[in-house]
Amino acid sequence: MLSDIYNWFANFDLMSAILYTSALLLYAAGFLGAVLPYPGCFVALGGSVCYALADGSPSSWWIWLILTLLATFGTLADNITSAMGARKFGGSKQAIIASMLGLFIGAFFVFPFGIILGPFIGAFIAELALVRKNLKDSAKSGFGATLGLMAGVLAKVIVTAIMLLITVL
Repeated sequence: MLSDIYNWFANFDLMSAILYTSALLLYAAGFLGAVLPYPGCFVALGGSVCYALADGSPSSWWIWLILTLLATFGTLADNITSAMGARKFGGSKQAIIASMLGLFIGAFFVFPFGIILGPFIGAFIAELALVRKNLKDSAKSGFGATLGLMAGVLAKVIVTAIMLLITVL
């Protein structure tokens, strides 16, 4: 029994343990970044780097290119879908900017309600106060911004999951 414990500690690689733990934490933060307004896909890419270093098996350059392109796509998809949602439902440029600002501010309030309501409120207020649209059209723009945000969140979750699968397989 004691010799088994000694052998386990003798063969224990502290650096690999730290790197695997870092990869796990970075991927958890990457998935959280799918919902919160920070570039979670790039955080997950850092997890892929840690995993590759801990695993010790070299990955080819095209795997890293694919992972980097996926991280870029996931980050851009989040911003583009929110803007497209607001625009599709008649939102102005001010509504698009305000919906992104609302997402950022909403992240500091009760999760997940602040993140869901933030873009809606931002686009709604911008349309109502700055563009001088009526209540119905302002609400429609806010709804579009929120739908676009949800599509972006879904896209980031899927992209991060694909990145994780590519990394561990």
